[in-house]
Amino acid sequence: MCVYCMIGDWQFQRNPPWQPGPNNPWHHLIPQPTTPLTPAYVPWGLDQLKEFQDLLRRVKELEDKIGCPCEPNKADYLGLLSARIEQLEKQLEIKDSK
Repeated sequence: MCVYCMIGDWQFQRNPPWQPGPNNPWHHLIPQPTTPLTPAYVPWGLDQLKEFQDLLRRVKELEDKIGCPCEPNKADYLGLLSARIEQLEKQLEIKDSK
């Protein structure tokens, strides 16, 4: 397993950026949280999502240069993070326009 997948799998299993559900982006290759999320669970904000996305992008760039053993069965964490960031930014735009 590559570092990109290890980081993504670990994060989504142990401290997911958002709760899996029909209104939130998810992918079949991404593991579900290992423990039930508590009622006090707070999804990540935009800044934390963007920081994690940047970290994963840099790791993936390095691995793409040396060759990744996980292809083609690699979860698209960057795509999911982009979709979630876009979703939250739209919600903020709607909220700000009211």
